[in-house]
Order: sequence, then structure tokens, then C-alpha cells
Amino acid sequence: MKERGVKRPEPRRNPPEAPVPGERLDELLTRVKQGDVGAFQELYGLYAKKILNYVYRMTGSREEAEDLTQDTFVLAFRNVHSLNDNRKFQSWLFRIAQNNIYQKYRSRTPRLESIDQTVGDEVPEAQKIPSPTKGPEERILSKELHKVIQEVIDELPEKYKQVFVLSAIHKMSYQEIADIVGRSLASVKSDIHRARVEVRNKIKKYLGENYGMSSLF
Repeated sequence: MKERGVKRPEPRRNPPEAPVPGERLDELLTRVKQGDVGAFQELYGLYAKKILNYVYRMTGSREEAEDLTQDTFVLAFRNVHSLNDNRKFQSWLFRIAQNNIYQKYRSRTPRLESIDQTVGDEVPEAQKIPSPTKGPEERILSKELHKVIQEVIDELPEKYKQVFVLSAIHKMSYQEIADIVGRSLASVKSDIHRARVEVRNKIKKYLGENYGMSSLF
């Protein structure tokens, strides 16, 4: 559906979420391990949105994403002394969230809602993709594109969906993703590549060769 004569705007990259400075993270975790609830509340404020977004992307349910996020932080607080390397707190936290998801859904299929809905103050990733604003045909294209992205991500095999969300949405490194999912670096790189190819091929006819692709790749 690439229209002749229509100049596509330059694609924009979604910047990765700013990491918490190492010294600050180490200070907060040291205080948490000493029983400082206030320090843990600060960590919650720094990481809850990331975990909520991840769980929502994986489950498709806003209500259950909120519940599983709360469960994740309760377990993190109870088990924080098992974290030996404070620098890996984020990976450790995502791993707890991942395990909660598996425990919740191992016997049933997640209930899916629209990916275009927001979680908290988050702007849905599909809406961050630049879309044409001139004329009704371009607006229809944008609406269709959002629907296609939702369907494509939901239809990914579980192991591809997981690494794709961590890579494309959360902009994590291969190594951090490998730490979270508990697989080898080579396996993670391969799965991310396959997931991206699958997503790219399915939405390519809506985007053309380059338009907007950097938002997800």
C-alpha cells in the first residue's frame, strides 16, 4: 500500500529508557537489604512502569498486569538478599516477572486487549510509529498498521515474543535479555533476528522498505 508521489517522513528512533546510575542503584539496594522500606519504595518508583509495560505486553491484560507487577515487587522485597550483584537488579526483577507470568498462564491462554491502549502514562509503541497525516487514505493506513502490529506481536511464538518485546520495546542489550530469559547469547540473538524478520515481513507492505521501521527494529 505504498502510495506513489507521497513523501514519507523520516523515521524516528525511540530512545532507550534511561538506566538508573550504578552508584544510586547500589546505594538503594544496600539500604533495602538493611530493611529500609523507603528505599524499596523508591526502587518501585524507578522500575514499576518498566515491569508493568513488560507484563502487559506479554499477557495483554491490564488488570492482570497490575496484579503481577505487584506480585513481582513483593517477591523482590522478600528475596532481595539472594541478589548477589546489585548491578543486575533489573535483569533479576524482569526474571521474577517472567516467572510470575509463566506460573499464572501455564494452564491457560492470556486474555488479550488492544495494544493501542495505554498503561499508566505510557504511549503505546504502535502509536510512536510516525504515520502520515495528509488525507483520509493515509489515516486509514495508519489505523490498519496499528492493528497489524498488534496482531503480529500477539501471534509470535512465546519465545520469540518475549525476546522481541525486551529488545524492540525495552531496548535491552542481547546480554541482558539472555540473563532474563536464561538462554545462551547465541540463542537469544538468533530468536530476536527471527522475530524481527517475521514481524518485518508481515507489516512490510504497510510500511514500505524503510518508513517507520526503526521504531521497532
